[in-house]
Amino acid sequence: MVESSTLPEGTVRFPHEFIRDFIAAAIRAVGVPDVHARLTADVLISADLRGVRSHGMGRLPILVDTLERGGINKNSSYPFKTGSNTTGVLDAENGLGPVASNIAMEKAISMAEEQGTGFVAVCNSSHMGYPGYWAKKAMDRGFIGICMTNGGRFVTPTFGVEPALGTNPFSVAIPGGPDGEIFHLDIATSTVARGKIETLLREEKPIPKGWVPEAYGPLRLDERGILPFEVPLLPLGGEGTETGGHKGFALSLMVELLCSILSGSGTQDMKEENEGGAEGQTFPSAGPTFPAAGHFMGAIKVDGFREPARVFAHMAEIYGRIRGSKKAPGHDRIYTPGELEVIAEEENRRQGVPITPAVLEQARRLNERLSLGFEL
Repeated sequence: MVESSTLPEGTVRFPHEFIRDFIAAAIRAVGVPDVHARLTADVLISADLRGVRSHGMGRLPILVDTLERGGINKNSSYPFKTGSNTTGVLDAENGLGPVASNIAMEKAISMAEEQGTGFVAVCNSSHMGYPGYWAKKAMDRGFIGICMTNGGRFVTPTFGVEPALGTNPFSVAIPGGPDGEIFHLDIATSTVARGKIETLLREEKPIPKGWVPEAYGPLRLDERGILPFEVPLLPLGGEGTETGGHKGFALSLMVELLCSILSGSGTQDMKEENEGGAEGQTFPSAGPTFPAAGHFMGAIKVDGFREPARVFAHMAEIYGRIRGSKKAPGHDRIYTPGELEVIAEEENRRQGVPITPAVLEQARRLNERLSLGFEL
């Protein structure tokens, strides 16, 4: 979801192509093949373009750090095993999450083109970026796209005090037709993604109530600008059941199951350093044990149900009814999922993507250390 907080003083806007090239250069500099570096850069800059700063340029330092430590396999062959004419499993072999996700979604789309649906589970992966990128990939090709991912233990179950689940985000994207409007849901099943807490802490802004248990003390970032992994997050709906926390827990468990039991992800223990990878990243170290990340990708053909033109017209009718409904005081518009991100992307393509001071300082250190030669 688009960051709603005001950009901090000192934020600088850069052309998105420039930042994409910088990200690709940094990843390439630590031994990643150019095609994979450019794909990963496209995923990260896409998040910044859509106003999701928590999953954009701000993730680059920890990704580079993980690659340098050997925590991500740069030479994975990403083997795929067909399960049926509509299903299969891809083993990322602890390779780059965006590369594994791209292959998996392409496989799902290919099966959907032939059979109407396609689903691929991914095991032993690292952080994929944000799920909305991959669901949108299917939607842009005319399919209903589905993407989910797990990884790590950051979120407490309802009535629990120990983190047991990841932030476990998922995305569903439905095309709206040539002249219609899309549906593009992309949310974590925790109250908030870890990256959004990191963004507010970097910008020295208060953390809203309900993001972490009330009993937990003050939050701070480590020397790499990362939220320590022992900080517990709450499921969507918050603590207990009064505000629906049990529903967020159930959604998180649903994602956990679809991303693990179908692929076998989590059957091999991986290590993760407290100061190390971002949510869902796994690599050998002396830290606590976590399972490798799993993903679940799906593509569904719209005309497998009804004539697409009728589907899109029906969708427009529903949108019209919702937008025409009575507004709350002080509001004159109702936004559908994905609409604010589209607006943000149009603005950021026109004005440049905003890079906040803390993220810019991290980029400058990488630029100097890796001798990238960019003017930041």
